[in-house]
Amino acid sequence: MVSKAHKHPDFSALSQQIDPAWIAHALAVTGKASVRRRKLPAEQAVWLVIALAMDRHQSIPEVVAHLDLVLPDEVNPEIAKSALTQARQRLGEEPLAQLFGLSALAWDERHQRGRSWRGLARYAIDGSTLRTSDTPENRQHFGAQAYASGVAASYPQLRLLTLTSLATHLVREAVFGEYAKNEMRYARDLLQAIPDHSLTVFDKGFLSAELLLQ
Repeated sequence: MVSKAHKHPDFSALSQQIDPAWIAHALAVTGKASVRRRKLPAEQAVWLVIALAMDRHQSIPEVVAHLDLVLPDEVNPEIAKSALTQARQRLGEEPLAQLFGLSALAWDERHQRGRSWRGLARYAIDGSTLRTSDTPENRQHFGAQAYASGVAASYPQLRLLTLTSLATHLVREAVFGEYAKNEMRYARDLLQAIPDHSLTVFDKGFLSAELLLQ
């Protein structure tokens, strides 16, 4: 049987929505901007991480080749796989967190126009859980669900809470961390992200005077 060729996601629409100035700012404030010429500078490494999230079944070299991320070099046109991994590790998580905040805020404010209810933007705070890769590091950091029998879940799990626009379903802010942490503790971290002149909906699981009075 002949296997079908892999169809990569279309990144063109996303690339048009992410302002290069946001990437530059995220790298600058986190001290991750490239200070010397590299074949895969920090700006390209950011796109690599985004692309890997969208095309997660493909290897790093395959994603790099598809997006043509590596800068041309007449002396050494190839780049080692180890260099790609090092570029991603060198970037770290902070610039991506900054970029998420910048883009989420800009997109939400742009699409809220004309969608208010009695002059109020509408949001919801709610939680979910996600599975992570089964590694000792993830099990130690995030933990996992423990069943009544004492058996732990097959995969480490994290708890995720989002502040989401009810009009557009765009996520304005998100927090996540260890599975055992109560959702209301995560919700407190989101309160400062709720914009003025808005109405935010919680389900009954968040019925807490300490939380709601804030």
